[in-house]
Order: sequence, then C-alpha cells, then structure tokens
Amino acid sequence: MVIEDIKYQLEQFCSFDNIRLSFEILDKQGFIYFTNGKITSAVLGSVRDIDVFKELKDVDAHVNIQVSIGEYAPEDTLNKSFDEILGILYDQNDDKLAAGLNKEDSVIENNDAENSPVLVAKIAEGLANITGVESVLAVSPEGELLYSKGVGDDAEFESADTIFLYNQSKELGDILNFEALRSTICEANNYKKVIINDKNILYSIKLSSGTQPLKARTEAVKLLQDI
Repeated sequence: MVIEDIKYQLEQFCSFDNIRLSFEILDKQGFIYFTNGKITSAVLGSVRDIDVFKELKDVDAHVNIQVSIGEYAPEDTLNKSFDEILGILYDQNDDKLAAGLNKEDSVIENNDAENSPVLVAKIAEGLANITGVESVLAVSPEGELLYSKGVGDDAEFESADTIFLYNQSKELGDILNFEALRSTICEANNYKKVIINDKNILYSIKLSSGTQPLKARTEAVKLLQDI
C-alpha cells in the first residue's frame, strides 16, 4: 500500500534533516516534507497536509517515490510524526480494545508486577481483539512462551520465529531497533506479522489476509501506550 511505502522511505531517512519525498499517484503529483522526526507538510494535487494521508490511506497501488535530501518545505503546516498521523487516520477507540484491556481490572490491581503473567495475558487478549488479528503470542527474551492464542500446532515455531527476530534486532541495531521503533511489520510464508517489544516482552501478532498492517500496528502500539 502507498502508506506503507511512504512509511518505509521515512524510516530509511529518519536521521536526516530536510527530506522531500516526491511521488505521483491518482494522476496527481505529491510531495511530503520531513525533518527532525516530523512531517512538516504534505501536498497531493490541491489537497494539503493531513488530508493527503486521508486520501492515500486506502490506496493499494505501486508508487515510485523519489527522495531528495536538503529540500526545505515551503512552509511548516503539519509538524506531526508519522505515528501521530496514523493515530488520526485510524480510529483507535474500538470497543473491543477497551474490553480486551480494562485498566481498572481488579486482578491487575492486585498483581502490579510490570510483566506479571496476568498482565501479559491481559495485554495479549487486548491485542487478539484487534480487527484482523488471527493469532497472538507473548514471548520472554529467554524464549519462554508466556501466552498463545489462535496458533494451533504452530506455537513452538512461532515462538522460535519471534525470538529469532528479537535476537536479530539486537545484532542489526537501527535496522530493527525496538528501543527506537518499538514495533515492526514483517512478512513470512505469505502472511504478515506485527512484532512489538514492550518491557522486553515480545508480542507477535499474525494478521489475516486483507488486513492493513499499519492500522493493526497503530492500534496495537496505542493499546500498549495506554497501559
């Protein structure tokens, strides 16, 4: 999808100042200006700023994006991070999420350890209620499977796959730096997953076909941030 392509390009150049993405889609010329971790302005034909992303969010088409370094925005009219923009694009007040993670739950109040089994399970249940999520795993850094739902006989494989990605992220640094990114989208065996590191617990979320990974990722990260 176009939004995913834009996200990918922004992540490649996140350490640069004054970046311009140029692209053509929907028979219109588009420009996105980015600096210091913020999108400062966006243009697509006659549409401006947040409306550009609203127009692009459901577009699934090939797009050729050209990146220019040292290009200043004509004016700073947006000044939001990409995650902030995703939060505006996608409704994050899903009742199912609220049901999946009730922060006033008395069980959690009586077990306040950061990564208690009860809290991990409660978080994972909330993630499982996100639209398009087929399965959820929670895995410790040592490889212990803490929670499993919807994976059938593949729990051990999924657990090993998740831990491999976690270990790889530490070796590759900024490419999959969970401390910086907190979450990532990956693809394997014709399905997509969202991997989230929260307090050194990995939550691996397998998505159904047709689910928008960025939307699921945004809802998942928002759920964790609200804890």
